[in-house]
Amino acid sequence: MNATLSIDMPRRAARAVLRPAPEPLFRSAHDALVFAFNFSRQQYDRPLMNRVAAGPQSSSGLGLSGLDGAGQAAMTLAELGRLSPLDQALLIAGKAPQSEPCGCGVACCSGHKTNGEWLDAISVVTTAAIAGALSGCIVNRRLCAGLVQKHFGAKVSLIELAELCQVDRHTAGTHNGRIKRWLFGDGMGVFNQAINELERRLLASGVVGDKESC
Repeated sequence: MNATLSIDMPRRAARAVLRPAPEPLFRSAHDALVFAFNFSRQQYDRPLMNRVAAGPQSSSGLGLSGLDGAGQAAMTLAELGRLSPLDQALLIAGKAPQSEPCGCGVACCSGHKTNGEWLDAISVVTTAAIAGALSGCIVNRRLCAGLVQKHFGAKVSLIELAELCQVDRHTAGTHNGRIKRWLFGDGMGVFNQAINELERRLLASGVVGDKESC
């Protein structure tokens, strides 16, 4: 999924944003991603998955606001866009906001709604988990999706999921353990591999600094 992150800015300002930063602004890929997701969602209306799919851009920012912030967010999302579709989905599921403001105006509205890009990422991860972590199992996709969401911060209990999906609690617990190991097991699960690969790329591009020098 590669395309160009579109940022509308004057040419002169754009050239300023494209200058290499004198020193890294972030200590980790986590920090860079959280900033990029939050900044881009505040500034632009295009969906996050579309911006990631828009592909690499070699810009680098000098600060964390305005055009400089746009350049920094663009560079981080460009590196994210170079990862495999599964790695992108894992990092969006793990680091992007799960909800966003809702202005529908309906009386019953809480003022927030689930982030559609986060849900799309959860769907991609769920499909991969069924093929990987739960290979050979009889799978309830709804349960699997709920377990993936749970591991990425959704406030739901294993018992509630089992009852909602009408799955035996022991089976739900077994599937939960397998998905957890697949995602995070011994620091080498698929999520860990994805964040490590992004960190390697961000270190090389200067977005993230060596932790020993920060």
